[in-house]
Amino acid sequence: MKYRADVDGLRAVAVLAVVGFHAGVPFLTGGFAGVDVFFVISGFLIGGVVAERQARGDFSLGWFWERRVRRIFPSLMVMLAATSALAWWLLTPGDLVAYARSMAAALVSLSNVHFWRTSDYFGGEDLIRPLLHTWSLGVEEQFYVVFPLLMLLLARVAAGRVRLVLAGLAALSLAFAVWQTATHPEGAFYLPFARAWELLAGVLLAMWKPKVRPGPLQHAVGLAGLALIVGTCLLVTKDTRWPGVAAIAPVLGAVLIVAANGGIVGRLLALRPMVWVGLLSYSLYLWHWPLLTFQRYLLPGGWPAALAVLLAIGLAALSLRFVERPFRDSAFLTRRQVFAAGAGAILLLGAFAGLVDLAKGVPQRFDQRSLAMAESRLERSRGSYRDGTCFISYRFDAKDYRKDLCNAADPGKPDWLLVGDSHAAHLWSGLAAANPDINVMQVTSSGCEITLTRDPVERDVCDRMARLVYGDLLVNNRPDGVLLAGRWWAKDLPRLAETLDWFRARDIPVILVGPIPQYSDDLTRLLILSWRFHDPDLPRKRMLDWPRGVDRDLRKLAAEKGVAYISLFDLLCDGPACATLVDPVTPLQWDYGHLTPEGSRFVAARMRERGLFPARGPAPAPSRGSR
Repeated sequence: MKYRADVDGLRAVAVLAVVGFHAGVPFLTGGFAGVDVFFVISGFLIGGVVAERQARGDFSLGWFWERRVRRIFPSLMVMLAATSALAWWLLTPGDLVAYARSMAAALVSLSNVHFWRTSDYFGGEDLIRPLLHTWSLGVEEQFYVVFPLLMLLLARVAAGRVRLVLAGLAALSLAFAVWQTATHPEGAFYLPFARAWELLAGVLLAMWKPKVRPGPLQHAVGLAGLALIVGTCLLVTKDTRWPGVAAIAPVLGAVLIVAANGGIVGRLLALRPMVWVGLLSYSLYLWHWPLLTFQRYLLPGGWPAALAVLLAIGLAALSLRFVERPFRDSAFLTRRQVFAAGAGAILLLGAFAGLVDLAKGVPQRFDQRSLAMAESRLERSRGSYRDGTCFISYRFDAKDYRKDLCNAADPGKPDWLLVGDSHAAHLWSGLAAANPDINVMQVTSSGCEITLTRDPVERDVCDRMARLVYGDLLVNNRPDGVLLAGRWWAKDLPRLAETLDWFRARDIPVILVGPIPQYSDDLTRLLILSWRFHDPDLPRKRMLDWPRGVDRDLRKLAAEKGVAYISLFDLLCDGPACATLVDPVTPLQWDYGHLTPEGSRFVAARMRERGLFPARGPAPAPSRGSR
């Protein structure tokens, strides 16, 4: 297949978008769409090579997979080895185990499946995941296994209809992606079935070989493609449903640019600096994310992201010069040796991952105080959220909610219903323990603030949970009062005002619980780092500013609506500093903001002491918060 400098330039656009998004460039809110552009480019290059070799009659699976191993494995293995060394030095035992499992998945091209089961790509606050970016390699590597087999099959059974069959598969994949994005967004994001259409778009482009006449039309096609990609990177946000209908824009943009094959955009992309970045794109993609995730460890105050990106560019240039090109272009290794070397690297790094897992993260690397802190990091899986019954996390659906268990009235006690997202669910265990004279019922769901109307970016399950609350539970089994809690944002105020009016119109007592102090990283990790780097003020320096502003706005809203308000900032903070520990080794919160079970009891006890949660009778009068 003839080399095209503009395609390398398009790689540069894609990788710069992704790196900029990960580095927090403010205007690149949709930079993650660069991965979708990469998929189109990969499909175009691989589809073109396979189709040409098949037409000549000299295509073989051994040849194809050898080329893929030479291209992908050497740089990947070097990055994994270096990242593993940093992980060994820096990560707490639990985080090192999670890292080792993610590396094992990456080694066998199942990284996307692993992160589908364990992570939210856009969450990013609760876990250090240095290999999260390898999910896209998993998608591509799975494609590289299936696609050549499919092409060999089609050559036998549908030789004259290959493009038609591939177009049908692409259409099915796109339809599946749109449906899956609305119902199970994590699967749509990570799994190959909802991504295949993007790769197949590139394959069909290579096989179709459209001819765009040089001149105004060529310029217009290229400019339209660039506008679609740039517009996506600037206008889309992490709240956009992805990859669904919205992902058509960058995919179509990439198709148009490649199809134009020249013009103004083609000449811009073929400029030497763009081509140079494009040539670095694979190694730059590999290195940028581990460096950005480890920056919070290497300097507790946090590096400027630009320094991590510059270091990634330097490492990518070295990787291109001394790893990628020698292994990709040299014939000093036979095919059998290439496969043997790849298998050896997988076994070696896989053995390291297995030993780390068996050794439970090798806790001997840390001092006893840090270990005690790390071991106290309790997640909702311990049962304090009642996940899968009263708390509908991302793994469950609204139909899993147990109304008989979670909304059962107690004739001998006042019934108070706790409503909201995970920032409501983390209060339940503490409220129930601190208030034995109250029946604390619960209806909570991940990412669902469960207001009267739904934020359009919330999952469909949020709408079903809201209908359950406002159309059933509060009508047919009316409690004595409602606690409405959540991870509130400024954009929630109009919907929250409408919801409070609904409660007032029906004379249902309601207590609004404000946002909790939140951090840029896992609080447990920050506390360990503060000891390790002798910086006791580190948690305060890494506290997020916006929740305090939302707390002030909600206080005003509650006063305007005449409802009670509990300020968690008033309960937990003294000026700029907030409580971080329940006792010397038990953190108040186990991640960026969610309470540990001990933290939940601590907060609930303070509410009780200050009379903010009524033992009997109506809700307390509206207040400005207590100290």
